[in-house]
Amino acid sequence: MTTAPHDVPPREPTTGASIFAGKGAMATLCSSYAWATTSIGCPDDWPASLRAVAALVLAAPTPMVLLWGGDATQIYNDSYRELMGAKHPTVFGAPVKRSWPEGWHLDWELYTRAWAGESVTVQDAIVSVGRAGDSSDASFTLGYSPARDEHGVIQGVLVTAFETSTLAAAERQARAAVRAKADFLAVMSHELRTPLNAIGGYTELLQLGVRGPVTPEQRGDLDRIRAGQQQLLGVIDDVLAYTKLEAGILHFAVEDVALDELLTGCCALVGHDARQKKLELRRSGSTGGLAVRADGEKVQQVILNLLGNAIKFTDPGGVITISCQEERGERIDVAVSDTGRGIAANDLECVFQPFVQVDAKLTRDQDGTGLGLAISRQMAQRMGGDLTVASEVGTGSRFTLTLPCGRSTHRTLD
Repeated sequence: MTTAPHDVPPREPTTGASIFAGKGAMATLCSSYAWATTSIGCPDDWPASLRAVAALVLAAPTPMVLLWGGDATQIYNDSYRELMGAKHPTVFGAPVKRSWPEGWHLDWELYTRAWAGESVTVQDAIVSVGRAGDSSDASFTLGYSPARDEHGVIQGVLVTAFETSTLAAAERQARAAVRAKADFLAVMSHELRTPLNAIGGYTELLQLGVRGPVTPEQRGDLDRIRAGQQQLLGVIDDVLAYTKLEAGILHFAVEDVALDELLTGCCALVGHDARQKKLELRRSGSTGGLAVRADGEKVQQVILNLLGNAIKFTDPGGVITISCQEERGERIDVAVSDTGRGIAANDLECVFQPFVQVDAKLTRDQDGTGLGLAISRQMAQRMGGDLTVASEVGTGSRFTLTLPCGRSTHRTLD
């Protein structure tokens, strides 16, 4: 049988003794502490809100400290005691400003924001912690929250601390490993480039007939050697660029980049390949006056990758179109469309994953590492934009590079 609310016996008023009824060392200290000498007075005279919060702090398994009143009197639990180090127990029950003169200026902004009603979180804060008679630094996530009385008025700040040292150490190790990998690949790329450049140089000399006449058959072989050398250099560039992006050490020189000049240059660079495959390369609309705020070299790399993929996966007789559209004076969409094989709907996001080529049956006759689109999307995002795709199998694909408008932009394409 459920007891009706009016049948529940009234609870006894919370007293100082009941607040400090726990078995921990801090509960014992609280029970014997001379609270009458502090600004918050005797626990029996505390308002119900202070009693409730103090009881919560002392019972909590996670590190907590309550800063109550105008002078921020400190009440903390057993878990938080380690963070006090050698200052414990002197600082218990004392105003925080007087207890921590050397570091209070660092916490003052967070404290005042919480006192104003805002809940604030600080991640990876380094705190000196006393353990086993020794002191060491540890990483914590700290939370500052307003503590209100029974009338909703803020009377203090509740600080919680969650140790993240293990996670922070793992993240540092992971970043160090990625950086070490990037450094290793940078050295290896230099060591590989030297012989590859020598191969390319001597191949060119042979093609020029420096060592004697070259037969058509030999010229064909030299062309294949040259193509292989260029392909390997491209693989090295892709792997190194992706590793630098992962490590966050790829430099971006952001400026206003005129699109007309950039796209004209890109079309000129891929024009020979398009004509050789009997593809039509079109420009849609006028890009006069349009500019993006980005790294011009990186934008060119992304566009060339999109055009190269379109040429690679579009059959002879197809059409590749590059177009631009300004959106509300805030961003510009540069789209590369083709009439190629297309991509299945469930594979659209896979194409942006590193080392992924969606369909082995379609790509096994094509070269590439599967890094181009992964690198291109990350570059776009690092420049404040994005790279997206829309496609349909048998119809073609449309890759759209979105970037912020540059200052020289002044009109929208028709």
